[in-house]
Amino acid sequence: MKAAFSGSGLSPSLKLLLTVGCGVIVANLYYCQPLLGELARYFKTSERAASFVNIYAQLGYGAGLFFIVPLGDMIPRRKLLIWLHIFAAISLIGIAYSSNINNLYFFSFCVGAASTACQIFIPLAAHLATNEERGKILGTLMGGLLTGILLSRTFSSIVAEYWGWQSIYLISCGMMVIMTFFVWRFIPGETAAFKGGYLKLMRSLATLFKSQRIIRESAWIGACSFGAISVFWSTMAFFLERPPYSYSLAIIGLFGIIGTAGAVISPYIGKVTDKKGSLIPMRWGIILMLLGFAVLFKSELHIIIIIIGIILIDIGMQSAHIPNLSRNYALLPEARTRLNTLYMTAFFIGGTLGSVIGSFAWEFAKWTGVCSAGLVLVIFAGIPVFFRKKEKETSKTLNV
Repeated sequence: MKAAFSGSGLSPSLKLLLTVGCGVIVANLYYCQPLLGELARYFKTSERAASFVNIYAQLGYGAGLFFIVPLGDMIPRRKLLIWLHIFAAISLIGIAYSSNINNLYFFSFCVGAASTACQIFIPLAAHLATNEERGKILGTLMGGLLTGILLSRTFSSIVAEYWGWQSIYLISCGMMVIMTFFVWRFIPGETAAFKGGYLKLMRSLATLFKSQRIIRESAWIGACSFGAISVFWSTMAFFLERPPYSYSLAIIGLFGIIGTAGAVISPYIGKVTDKKGSLIPMRWGIILMLLGFAVLFKSELHIIIIIIGIILIDIGMQSAHIPNLSRNYALLPEARTRLNTLYMTAFFIGGTLGSVIGSFAWEFAKWTGVCSAGLVLVIFAGIPVFFRKKEKETSKTLNV
């Protein structure tokens, strides 16, 4: 069973819309992070209680990833995107006008769930792209998504500084309304590939996972590699705020901009994937991540070492992640959104576990423990990448 359109190609304007859409919607998840101290003061609560605003947003994203994103195979993706943007706009207003911290938790969860629209944009782009350009298109969208994540914190801080923390959510609400119009006006319609009810749709996730070896392998690689990245980013501030650097939080926050190296290079990685297949860029990605963590062991010698390490692991991460996405979408065109659900759920779980592992590694062995944990996770990610003798990306046809 096939959708009404597949592999027809994307115009430059539609590619731009999908890329911007990814960045704008995912940014909603991260606006709160630099505002947690301000939220604690505004609602007269503890910093720990305020930190749960971010946690609820992430929980909402995880729930939406598993329970909402699969709907992209059952109902037209344009329709689903429209409703998610409307849901996001209402939730953002709810955050801006929350009267207590519990209301803020609830609407943050809702914003997180609505932000999974970015994971509808990506398989939609893969579906519209031709086979020859799919990797490059996915790389471009991942660049947009990463840019949205990286710039959201800076944008939020600046807007909140001059106009108050509520203003960033009201501005974002306006952007959601604008995006709703653009999605309705410019994204082509389609006939959903999946025929059946929601329970059947969710049961098909298990069928897909059991039957498709590549998706299981990709899920493992994605979980381990993103786990390794999370080990680093969740503990970096602890290291930089101590001697020999003793940086302020404002300076530490600037290190996130270094991660734009991964966003800039993403389209090129996709282009290489289109020409060379997935294994070659994935292998280089694993090698770069290994080199990055090896360099970070000597971070106390000079700040340039940390910068080099960040660039290596971020570029390496994208070099592994984008080919992983590309080969998954080549499996079953009629199940691309559900395949994305399986992969990104594993990716999300890996990142969460990586943060937990990072905290324990820091507690027991400080920076050496963090670098060791990251290195081990990258090695785990590399096992299926380097022990595959031949690239086979065929799929078993299923009625899913």
